[in-house]
Amino acid sequence: MADFPAAIDAQLGGRLVRCGILVRFDFPTGALRLWNGGRALRTNDGYLWSGLRVVSNISGLGQSVNGAAAPLDLTVSGVDADFAAKVKGDRANWYDAVVIVFWQFFDENWQPLDLPMPFRFAQLKTMTASRSWDDSNMRHVYTVSVRAEGPFINNRRPRHGFYTDADQKARSPGDRFFDRVAGIEGRVINWP
Repeated sequence: MADFPAAIDAQLGGRLVRCGILVRFDFPTGALRLWNGGRALRTNDGYLWSGLRVVSNISGLGQSVNGAAAPLDLTVSGVDADFAAKVKGDRANWYDAVVIVFWQFFDENWQPLDLPMPFRFAQLKTMTASRSWDDSNMRHVYTVSVRAEGPFINNRRPRHGFYTDADQKARSPGDRFFDRVAGIEGRVINWP
């Protein structure tokens, strides 16, 4: 379990503690680090995160209800043209790439307190990019929409097959673990 000694100390001391969201995309060509601030950020672990000013929408960060594994939907506006081109390019450049969302706590001057804390992990499944013209800044603004699924999205489905003797023997010849499964169907087993 992660703890935040500097953040907790600041909060208990009555000082202002701020929070930012950091997002890391682990592409095959390398990691892309973004955060919802307006300038580049160097965290206490030495990594540099590009500021976007706008991480316009993140859904799927809440707690799971009834065991449902909600997908992570993320819309990022203001990314550079290279990132947008990666989306439009070959799917192999991004499909199943890991996305990790972090909390980063700051002091009142926006200086990082402690290390970033990861709190959501998912794999990219769909990405779309769009471009619009910003009249006030006289430039194109690229927006990327991402849908990523967590590791528990198919949790109700048996992993790699069925719980039958034939399936088990097909995967592990000679294994007798499920030999008697067919004979116990419909039986009531009293457990002390």
